[in-house]
Amino acid sequence: MIDNLLSYDFAWKPYSTSQLLATDKTHIFRISVDNHFQKIKKELAEVLSEQEQEKASRMFIQKDKERYVVSKYCLRTILALCLNKTPHEVEFILHEHKKPTVKDIEFNISHTGDYILIAVSPKAVGIDLEYLNNEFDFKSILDITFSKQEIDFIGNKNTNPTNFYTIWTRKEALLKASGEGVSNNLHLIDCLSEYVERNKAVFKLRTFLIEGSYVASIATSLDQKELQFWNWI
Repeated sequence: MIDNLLSYDFAWKPYSTSQLLATDKTHIFRISVDNHFQKIKKELAEVLSEQEQEKASRMFIQKDKERYVVSKYCLRTILALCLNKTPHEVEFILHEHKKPTVKDIEFNISHTGDYILIAVSPKAVGIDLEYLNNEFDFKSILDITFSKQEIDFIGNKNTNPTNFYTIWTRKEALLKASGEGVSNNLHLIDCLSEYVERNKAVFKLRTFLIEGSYVASIATSLDQKELQFWNWI
């Protein structure tokens, strides 16, 4: 079953900001923090809002600060290209569950370790990225987080943790796409299927590996059949 859930082998194409983006398709961008922080740090004042710059200045851990500013820089740049605005002009609105949105386009973002994933789409979209931590004791949270079928799929602590992170990221991506955010009933949301219904909408779930060290899942609407995968260069 794990082969089925991880059957998506995407071709990541190089992306530069000179390329136009088809706004009727879902785009996923993969960004390496280490590769881009030094390149963009002189431009941050022109791209980030004053609130974002202030938040970054209060961060004590350098890696967290770099990840934060790179994610905001790239997100604003991508949305600006889609909306035909400058990055600084992009305005975010907080909706229910404090989910940030912009007018006329959907987006979602996830980051951990050295990687950031950003998804933009004309329809609701959710994405989640997790580092494959072989030391994490996931057995203690199985009963409150997963259904019986999911627990059988994940196996015990001695099983490859890829199984655990596969289901975990699928749940997170789905709840982000549906706009629900954190749920107290994760065990009631079965994400073993390719198609899952939430809030009267059906989402398609796709899961993939990045460099063998990260697991990521994306939830999209059914009409978003052709996804574009980009490496930010």
